[in-house]
Amino acid sequence: MTHQVTAASNIDFSATGVDEILQNVALILSTFVISCPFSRENDFRSNSLTPFQLVKRRNTARLIESIQRFEPRAIIIDVDYLGDTYVGKLEPVVKVVVKNRSRKLFR
Repeated sequence: MTHQVTAASNIDFSATGVDEILQNVALILSTFVISCPFSRENDFRSNSLTPFQLVKRRNTARLIESIQRFEPRAIIIDVDYLGDTYVGKLEPVVKVVVKNRSRKLFR
């Protein structure tokens, strides 16, 4: 089953299984470089000085790398963005499939 994930605002500390994995992906999406002082590698950088297409490509690469590194149970299917380029806001939306412990995909 494919899940669509956006940045998280609420944390469920008792989440387990698929919900836990999806929450971890959402937290990775919402984590910026400066906001994670003890784990500098758990981030993606935002750069508003370059054209939006370049920003999308750079952030997509960083998001994929971060999710693969910090939540390997999630397989990335697609990365898209919501937002308005005229306002200067892009929100990543990631589609993932969740693996279980035996390396099979949750259906």
